[in-house]
Amino acid sequence: MDVKEIFVSFGTTLGILAATPATVILSVVGLVLLLIAGALAYKAIRSKPEELGRWDKWGLYISLIGGMLFSAAGPSLALSGVSKNGITKMPVDEAFSHLEDNRPVKWLVRLISYNPSEEPTLGIDKLTHLGPSEQLYSFVASYDELVGYTAKEAVEKTGQKYIGGHRVSAIIFPLRTSLYPANARGLLQLIKAVETRKDIKLPTIFLQNGTLSDSETKALEDTDIYSYQLRNFQSHYPHFCELAHKFSCPRPTGYSAQSYIGGISRDWHPLGFSRLDPLDDFCRIPIEKFCAFAGWDKARSELMPKFGSRAFFIRNLELRLVSGRILIDFDSPELQLIPRIGQNN
Repeated sequence: MDVKEIFVSFGTTLGILAATPATVILSVVGLVLLLIAGALAYKAIRSKPEELGRWDKWGLYISLIGGMLFSAAGPSLALSGVSKNGITKMPVDEAFSHLEDNRPVKWLVRLISYNPSEEPTLGIDKLTHLGPSEQLYSFVASYDELVGYTAKEAVEKTGQKYIGGHRVSAIIFPLRTSLYPANARGLLQLIKAVETRKDIKLPTIFLQNGTLSDSETKALEDTDIYSYQLRNFQSHYPHFCELAHKFSCPRPTGYSAQSYIGGISRDWHPLGFSRLDPLDDFCRIPIEKFCAFAGWDKARSELMPKFGSRAFFIRNLELRLVSGRILIDFDSPELQLIPRIGQNN
């Protein structure tokens, strides 16, 4: 085969690899170039010097050097997203894209930072439920989006403040029940679910008759996973967010449903995530500013630096009944990583 034909074939190979992950492409390209270099070296050995053309010499040089560089670049790129302990972290921009698309989750994690001497009941061996026993719904996060971070970093990404010397209880479990994205729409759904229960008495009701329009009421009835993508309820989002703000910021007293739903604190963002920069008091922020949304492109540029992790509401499960659960006690949260566990469920 003529050297020009070799490079034409090589170009065809590159086209086939176009849809392949970058790390594989680099490694395969490196291997192909080294094979070409080997073929040209064999030709050079079997030929007389005057029989070698300029293409042969340059081809040997380029393919040999290029093969070495590409072969080294593949593993290097693969390692660029891996922590020092070898566990790959999900890039922040990918996790933020999951927020935009409301990407399904299969595994969840509940993290609890606590002082072991003052709050021993929060130790992993003492916990009985995901959240405080009086709650009906509690906050959880996407497990995959926190893998590879230290327990301290993961706690902070879920909106909690970590204090040196504290320990972290972690509950990792597969999703086998209903899950609600903790955005403004999901919060209103839970308020409605709590306030329409017959087995509890609520002195104060938030969602009175007329609070929601007929179309908004209908929009809240849909629990299909795609219904939580903002594009599917964007026309209702400003009012949903306004109501969520009012529910979370009552003065001087709160609404009864609040005690049954995981606390909406200063790290909460109505798009459904925990902020890395908790606000001093979002109740003091004008609703128009708090609920402003001008599209995902602008939100990505403004909010991604503040993005911690997606937040979800789930029924406050009794731990002994959660099949497939993994319980971890992090006694050195600043050093210990959220592990990558086998996920066969």
